[in-house]
Amino acid sequence: MSGMDMVTDILQREGGPLHITDILAAVEKRFGVELDRESVVSAMSKRVARQDRFMRTAPNTFALIPEREDS
Repeated sequence: MSGMDMVTDILQREGGPLHITDILAAVEKRFGVELDRESVVSAMSKRVARQDRFMRTAPNTFALIPEREDS
């Protein structure tokens, strides 16, 4: 499981935005993996810019982009 997959799992479980500090703590608790803060923020920021998976709700606070329900 990649770092981004672990972050996605944490955000899905939370159901709302989390600060990067809380995301990293939850990843370490759930998966026993310590992710590099700068690397994760950089990767998530790139995805935010592409509107891919994550959105930024406040400084260093991220959430999943809601899935669109096609009618």
